[in-house]
Amino acid sequence: MSNRELAGARVLTVKVVALLVFVEALAVLAYGINYLIHISDPGALNMPGRIFMVGLCFAGALWQGWVAFSFFQGRAWTRAPIVAWQLFQVILATTYFQTDLIGLAVLAFFIAAGTLLLLFAPQTTAFLGDRKRTE
Repeated sequence: MSNRELAGARVLTVKVVALLVFVEALAVLAYGINYLIHISDPGALNMPGRIFMVGLCFAGALWQGWVAFSFFQGRAWTRAPIVAWQLFQVILATTYFQTDLIGLAVLAFFIAAGTLLLLFAPQTTAFLGDRKRTE
């Protein structure tokens, strides 16, 4: 049986990982929208650089949303981009521990850590086809 045939048999870890990755995609989208709203504010980048950053945020949000959707469908290739994104998120979160945004940094850090733990949980890897299913 393929993962598509077992769509109703998704375990909780798969649903939670897909949801967390989708929430991260929404956060990147919100950041991109905020960046677009404040694009004319003074800053270190010139206008072409700012436009590039807005496009990069929107592309990143779209990519993460697609990865979350594909992971929910059971596509095993999604594990690599999820791991890369979580590691990137941990790096970004640790840089904010010295700022006024420490609450958000801690939240991002724990979301990334939780996602990584659930991504390699036995139930998740079984769903992706790496292990034998235990019913």
